[in-house]
Amino acid sequence: MSVDNEATKSKLPMLLDPGTKGGALFLSLLLFLAPVLGYEVVTIGFGIDGIDAGKWIGVGFTFFVCIAWVGSYVFRVATKDMTYAKQLKDYENAVIAKRLEELDEDEVQALIEDIERDDF
Repeated sequence: MSVDNEATKSKLPMLLDPGTKGGALFLSLLLFLAPVLGYEVVTIGFGIDGIDAGKWIGVGFTFFVCIAWVGSYVFRVATKDMTYAKQLKDYENAVIAKRLEELDEDEVQALIEDIERDDF
């Protein structure tokens, strides 16, 4: 079981991994600062009226975040990287392991021979 946990650990640094508390806080801070910095760049850098800039930045940011969220959800569903799918797979593996433990040695050997025969 520890081998599975090591294989599923992310190789991202703690602040960039959304699966950690530090990553969630850091990404939330970035999502908070992105429209604020965009507003400052547009109003100061390009001289656009603050009211118009705020409306369009708000609409654009909301649209972008919604599209990104839906895209990540569809990706997780397509790759079966959902909590329910993982729990179901873990449960099925545990049931198979339990049934294998209950078999006699000769039954296990017969299953192995049957699998080897089917592979070729």
